[in-house]
Amino acid sequence: VEALRRGLKALTDRCRELLTLLFSAQMSYEEVVTAMEIPMGSIGPTKRRCLDRLREQMESEESA
Repeated sequence: VEALRRGLKALTDRCRELLTLLFSAQMSYEEVVTAMEIPMGSIGPTKRRCLDRLREQMESEESA
């Protein structure tokens, strides 16, 4: 859990907010669109990029 917290801290504010809204707050895509003022079609690709960055961050921390 601590590694996940550190990984989230290393992300941009936008990525951290998006992932938090989608997973912690369990908001629907429609709610996230409204909260973050982003187009509906960009949530999926943005989420994928953010998760990729999070995974890279956590993997680099593991290998250090």
